Amino acid sequence: MKQILATALLSMVAAGAAAQGAATVTSVEVFANSATHVRAQQNTPYALRVFRLDAMAQVSQQMSIRLPMDEAQAKAYMLQQEANIRARYKHQIVNAANGMSLAIHYRLDRLPAIVINRSSVIYGVADVDHAVGLYLQSKGRR
Repeated sequence: MKQILATALLSMVAAGAAAQGAATVTSVEVFANSATHVRAQQNTPYALRVFRLDAMAQVSQQMSIRLPMDEAQAKAYMLQQEANIRARYKHQIVNAANGMSLAIHYRLDRLPAIVINRSSVIYGVADVDHAVGLYLQSKGRR
């Protein structure tokens, strides 16, 4: 019985030591504008989301290009194309709105900003791997 308890205790201690040495990045959120080239790998061991905070302005600009100059014609165009416009821009609009809400929540004051694990912010870096490396280095886990 003592041997089983000792083995179980050693297993728990070993698992705890391994967990402390392992990377603990579970989520990465990137906040940037459309002019910033964000470098990120496709298959990451953490949840990765990229928010383009100027996406609403980009959508507005894209929609304005298609609108007729005459106000009545512009209204008619918008009514006729409403379903297509919603389908085309829905993802961009939702992404921008969510990004702005989170940026306010995190109190971000400049771009680019990368938020790791919803608590640590790294400013001025657009390379996700580099930001994660800086985070891990600051935590002494690299």
